[in-house]
Amino acid sequence: MTNIKQRKLEIYCQATFNALKSNLDLWDENDPDVVRIITRQYYEGVFSCQYGDTGLISEDAMNNSSERTDDHCFSPQFVGRFVMDNADVYLIDYDKFREVFIASCTKIKVTKSENRRLQQLTENRRGEVYKVFIPTNEEVYKVFVPTDKKYEHLGIKLYKRPENKVRWTDAQPTDEKVTFLPQLLDYEKQFIVP
Repeated sequence: MTNIKQRKLEIYCQATFNALKSNLDLWDENDPDVVRIITRQYYEGVFSCQYGDTGLISEDAMNNSSERTDDHCFSPQFVGRFVMDNADVYLIDYDKFREVFIASCTKIKVTKSENRRLQQLTENRRGEVYKVFIPTNEEVYKVFVPTDKKYEHLGIKLYKRPENKVRWTDAQPTDEKVTFLPQLLDYEKQFIVP
């Protein structure tokens, strides 16, 4: 990793840690406005640091360059909620927070339509897709497919760009999978629709 990328990662990670930690006294998982603003702070840190390229790309994205976008394999706002709900672990120990933050940055190139289909595997509030947050007092999170099974569920085939190669046309089919944090997958279970 270049020094510039590493420096940016560290700054955004530390700033996000500080922001969430400073809002700990405000955290109320039952208040949609509080949940929204604090989890958006986490999302913004992850999204804006521009870190986490895995070198993985979907077959459709490889063949359709004008439709490519990044899919964060973990929903950053959901991970922000996980961090806040487990503040006694992740906002006390910066190294543990950093591990989760770096995992949250994990990205795979997909098409825009694949990205929408991936987003629809998680739902928030009365049928609204999780990413669309409409304030109400009836907060319901639903996960239809566990995070580590989403690509397989949608039949998204992955290719891997060889190390030190910059062109996606060099990518080859792969069985490589993203590493998912077990503690996050355990937390997610309470939201999985049977």
